[in-house]
Amino acid sequence: MNKKHIDKIIREIFKGIKKLNFKSTDNVYLGIDLGKVLFNEYKKIFENENVPLNEIRNYVTTKIIKNLKNYFKNGTIIVPSFNFNYFKDRKYNKKLTKSTLGPFENSFIKEKGVSRSNHPIFSICAFGKNKKKILEPCGLFSFGQNSPFNNFIKNNVIFLNIGLPFKKSCTYVHHVEHLNGVNHRYYKAVTGKVFEGGKYINKTYYSFVRYKIIMKNVKRAEYKIEKMLKNKKYLKEINNSKIYVSKVYAKDVFQCANDALHQDPFVFLEKK
Repeated sequence: MNKKHIDKIIREIFKGIKKLNFKSTDNVYLGIDLGKVLFNEYKKIFENENVPLNEIRNYVTTKIIKNLKNYFKNGTIIVPSFNFNYFKDRKYNKKLTKSTLGPFENSFIKEKGVSRSNHPIFSICAFGKNKKKILEPCGLFSFGQNSPFNNFIKNNVIFLNIGLPFKKSCTYVHHVEHLNGVNHRYYKAVTGKVFEGGKYINKTYYSFVRYKIIMKNVKRAEYKIEKMLKNKKYLKEINNSKIYVSKVYAKDVFQCANDALHQDPFVFLEKK
């Protein structure tokens, strides 16, 4: 494993973050794809060595998290830690339950000083100055007024994407759909065992899901929000052969999505 070359890639990432004028005091919501981060430099990283992928992934994850903490030392880092396995296993402990999103998210969950929200399906994690303001309150519903996603605008959260275009990580759009009362989704009640107060208790949470019968032949189209943001020049990107980094404010995502949903409640579907 060529650690020097990996370190060079990580420096490129943070050059991009600096170029996009992120500040140390910013509250950032991270979307990241480690595979895409490493893909373009795959051969140089491996250098014909038989290095386990997990070893490389762990090294990169540790380095990126450390650098993020240093860069946003006066702000807050927010990472999604969604767990879609809860629909099946019906058991959640916010300190122990793994995210189904990937190894980076699971490494972040374990970091000292990281807190996680209570929702067993749509939890998010946060580290830094404003983590409590971001994560609380966290009610029974995945989105809406009583969810952490409702705190994004008041805390001026910025979406930071690394190796992953915004259209691939725009869960926030569902929060705006909730507030607009779209009728192709409903709140499914999911009862399970949730660890609270030192013990597991039976509790019902609600997840914003699509009607299967109605929607089985209709594809989602959240990619449209990315086009809207680009047209308004709200989405700033660095996209070269080495790395992809982007920046967009939650307030701008909300404005674009909200305006679009007022015009057409099915806008983020391929067809009505």
